Amino acid sequence: MNRRTLPLLAAIATTVTILTTGCGDLETMGNPYNHTDEEIAAAAALLPTLPTLEDTEKQITDAVMQIADAATAIAPELQWEWRRKRTQFSCGGAFGKTDGLQIDLQNYVSPTPIPDAAWPRILQAARDIAAPLGITQLNVHVDEPGDHDVVLTSDDGNRITFGTNVAAVISATTGCRLPAHRTDPTP
Repeated sequence: MNRRTLPLLAAIATTVTILTTGCGDLETMGNPYNHTDEEIAAAAALLPTLPTLEDTEKQITDAVMQIADAATAIAPELQWEWRRKRTQFSCGGAFGKTDGLQIDLQNYVSPTPIPDAAWPRILQAARDIAAPLGITQLNVHVDEPGDHDVVLTSDDGNRITFGTNVAAVISATTGCRLPAHRTDPTP
C-alpha cells in the first residue's frame, strides 16, 4: 500500500460507513420520519375531528385523579400528590407538520407503593375508569411481585402509564390535538 491508495481507501470506507449507518441522504434511505404530503394532509384533516387539547387534558387529568381515588379506596395507605411540571410539546410523525400539540401531565405520586394483594383490583379499576375515554389497550411492561408497570393507550394517542415499585405513579400524555384557539373557525 502506498501513500496514494491510503486516502482512496479511507474515502471508500467513509462512504460505505455513511451509507450503511443511515447517515446518508435521508430522502433516499427510507427514513421513517419523512412523511408524504398525503400522510401529513390526512393527519391535519383528522385533528379538527378530535376534542381540543384543553378538553383532552381535562378528561385525562380527571381520569388520573379518579384512578388515584379508586386506588386509595382499595388501599387506604396510598396518598397522592402532584409532582413534576406539566409540559406541552409538538406532535411527532405525520402530525409533526401540523398545528397539533401534546401534553405530558404532571405525575400523580404516592410515596407508598401499591400492595401486591391490591394490584389486580386497582389495575381493573384503572382500566374501567380509562375505558370510556377509549383508553382500552393494555401493555404490561413489568408484572412481578412488588414491581408493576403498565401502559393504557387509545387509538387516538392518549396514554396513561401506571405502576408501582418504590412508590406508585400515575402519569399521562394526551394524543396529538389542536389547541382550542386553532379550532375556532371564526377569524
